[in-house]
Amino acid sequence: MLEVSEAVLGVVLATVGALAFAAQFLCIRLGTDGGNVTEAVFVVLLCNVALAGLPTLVLYSSPYSALFTPVSFAAFAAAGVAGMFVARLLMFESIQAIGANLTSPVIASNVLFATVFAIVLLEESLTAVHFAGIVLIIGGLTVVSWETAATTDPGQSIRETGTTLFVPLVAAVFIGAEPIFVSIGLAEGTAILPGLTVMATTATLGFVGYLVVTRSLHQIGIRSGSTGWYVGGGISTTVGFLSYFAALEFAPVVVVIPLLQLTPLLVVVLSLLFLPARLERVNWRVGTSALVVVVGATVVSLSG
Repeated sequence: MLEVSEAVLGVVLATVGALAFAAQFLCIRLGTDGGNVTEAVFVVLLCNVALAGLPTLVLYSSPYSALFTPVSFAAFAAAGVAGMFVARLLMFESIQAIGANLTSPVIASNVLFATVFAIVLLEESLTAVHFAGIVLIIGGLTVVSWETAATTDPGQSIRETGTTLFVPLVAAVFIGAEPIFVSIGLAEGTAILPGLTVMATTATLGFVGYLVVTRSLHQIGIRSGSTGWYVGGGISTTVGFLSYFAALEFAPVVVVIPLLQLTPLLVVVLSLLFLPARLERVNWRVGTSALVVVVGATVVSLSG
């Protein structure tokens, strides 16, 4: 039997994670072309609950409450609300509005906000390497803003372009907060699979509550023509999360993080291969912005 080293397994898992997260962008782009974001978020969350919850019930023995401490349960619940509910809703809105290629580099800037949170909340210091990575991210986002203006409305003002990018930037802020909560939960001794189940379940309950309050529950139509794409997005995100966390068990952060940060570039490549030109505008500026953000995000992640 062929033996695979832990380092190689870590690389494979990290690569699978990056591909899965990239596939999510494409699935949602295709689905929301004829569907709506509300339905997309709901179906993706249901897939997350099923794909994380069922293995948890099989692999772990009851009482399942013993898998958590009060702190870990609250931490994973907060991560679910921040990353799986709020950030995902905003991210899907952005994918529908400006496309996957322009949204993914902005979302990748979440490491910038995670760094800010660490400096403010954990009293970490801002190093020169951190600063260099942040400059690269901001540079990449500047190119994204120009391309967004050219794609959506060449005549719009800088302020209007900023408003367009506000949605994915806020999503990146919430995604940046998610790892802090997850790290707290893992530090309490809770395994990632039960933790991911709590994240998905809490996010789903939160989203349903949001639909009830906003009287939008009637927008949910599971049997639409886009449902298959949303299911694909749900499978992709779950595979992405599990592969990412599993990769960290086998390979060092310096190997896993650069591979995971390749997601924006993979979105560009996959868009060229599989998406029609009417949905995604891919040119050298889009590719360059994605590359610059990837380098900056990697630098910031590894220096942290």
